[in-house]
Amino acid sequence: MKDKARLLPLLVLYVLVVLFAASNVIDHDQLRYVGFANNLAHGYYTSRDHINLSNGPGYPILLLPFVLFNLPWLAAKLLNALLLFMAILYFHGTLRFYIKERPALYFSYLLGVYLPFLRWVHLLLTEELALFLMCGFLFHFCKLYRSGKTRWGQLAIASLYLAYLALTKIFLGYVILSVLLFSIALYLWKRGSALKRTVLVSFLALICCSPYLVYTYSLTGKVFYWGNLGGSYLYWISNPNESELGAWFNPQEVLENPGQSEPHVRFFQELERLPSIQQDDELKRQAFYNITHYPRAFLRNWLANVGRLLFNYPYAYDRQKLSTYFYVIPNMCLFVLSMLLIYPTIRGRKLIPYEIHATTFFSVLYLGGTSLVSGVSPRQSMIIVPVLLLWIVFILMRVLEFKIAQAQPFSRSPS
Repeated sequence: MKDKARLLPLLVLYVLVVLFAASNVIDHDQLRYVGFANNLAHGYYTSRDHINLSNGPGYPILLLPFVLFNLPWLAAKLLNALLLFMAILYFHGTLRFYIKERPALYFSYLLGVYLPFLRWVHLLLTEELALFLMCGFLFHFCKLYRSGKTRWGQLAIASLYLAYLALTKIFLGYVILSVLLFSIALYLWKRGSALKRTVLVSFLALICCSPYLVYTYSLTGKVFYWGNLGGSYLYWISNPNESELGAWFNPQEVLENPGQSEPHVRFFQELERLPSIQQDDELKRQAFYNITHYPRAFLRNWLANVGRLLFNYPYAYDRQKLSTYFYVIPNMCLFVLSMLLIYPTIRGRKLIPYEIHATTFFSVLYLGGTSLVSGVSPRQSMIIVPVLLLWIVFILMRVLEFKIAQAQPFSRSPS
């Protein structure tokens, strides 16, 4: 308990950021989550006449009590501060499995003051909930492997955290399925108990998500259908227009500003006549056509997507902002350090516990998949930062050895 109390200044910092930066205005993406929460309060998630599955129900469920009891939105934003603090507590607990208290405290503070976290904590967005769920999953998944036998309680809790995370960031549903199939294939080959636990966690997480998938099937008739924004993201990353660099645009903005995105206006005007699910299908069809006919443009857009996910740059038709430094500075440090640690990771792979290998693979798979589908903003990559930092810390503290050479008189070789 004393160890946790040392992290309390972070909670104070988060609360102050919320109180200083929060406003009564609910706009942009916040409106969407509040709208879904209002729908849930009336007994449904989306209208059958106008199906909208742009987001999973994870965050709207969290906002539901604030709608039902007419609580101020400032309280929900302060809940974000608490969720972020609890995420850091979980991360600190995970570090303590592998390193001593003092360095664990330092690295927890390092994660706690990660600038992009502070950038979004005062808004009604999914990031703080997703970070809490990711850190909770990371803690219980690692704890599952700290004993030599299967601990069913930890396995169940890890699965629940992972399931709710997928309902909050729906792209993770496809990542979990990929991990499940990959783990099953490896298990059939190697028959390891560690792989068996990963199979169980992934499978139970998908089972927990099944009520949502049954609901989407009842609306769309499509199996394993998580959301209807995938076609839009694919369309824009496949966009062959060189000046737009695969950046995502809201279709409504395209129609309202035809001069800026003129090549797309006619296509979106035709799409408006279709139901939302058919729009998604048509966008995917056009995206695959673009990818097969303009592969070099897709590669260029993918590289730009990676830049947007990591550094909030580049964007089309957008002025450069000083806020980009919120991402460039910390993420450049993470990126460079990650590149430098690939070789020690390969050399010292037998020293690294299975659970760190597994969670790092999970985060890389998520980042890679996201970069191929959408790169709207660095908000999409924030949730894997705790996993990457855990891997970095383990390599620095448990794999590498840092020594200062003993002082020796320096002698010049004869010229």
